[in-house]
Amino acid sequence: MADVVKNEVIRLADIELETAIERFGLNHSNHESFAVLREEIDEATEEANNVNYLSTRVWDLTKKNASPEILRETYTNLYNAAIDLATEAIQCAAMARKGIMSNIEIYKEDNKQNALEAAKCEKCEKGLSAERVVDGCEYEERGGGE
Repeated sequence: MADVVKNEVIRLADIELETAIERFGLNHSNHESFAVLREEIDEATEEANNVNYLSTRVWDLTKKNASPEILRETYTNLYNAAIDLATEAIQCAAMARKGIMSNIEIYKEDNKQNALEAAKCEKCEKGLSAERVVDGCEYEERGGGE
């Protein structure tokens, strides 16, 4: 049963991810990815706190033999808070995955740029190094480039 539920959560996270990408595109930096994810984590934490508070409330009411109506109302509130928590958790999963996808795209662009820089340094006598890719080609600085 847990696998069925987990597969459904994954499916819902994928729907949330697709919707977020359609509306906002991928993130432009790892900082943006973290900020978006952190917002969802904060919202999930708030809902988890609500669930915890309401579960404590149910227990306290149960110990006091509260009326069935009051318990039913509190259980209803707990149910709704748990659904809200599940929704926020799905959004967390979607934003974490969006962070993964954004990170891949960000570094694809960086790798393309590094590859272009590396191609410029193929004529350097000292060979290719990360330092030359970042700082520029010494061959071109001496007037040997185009």
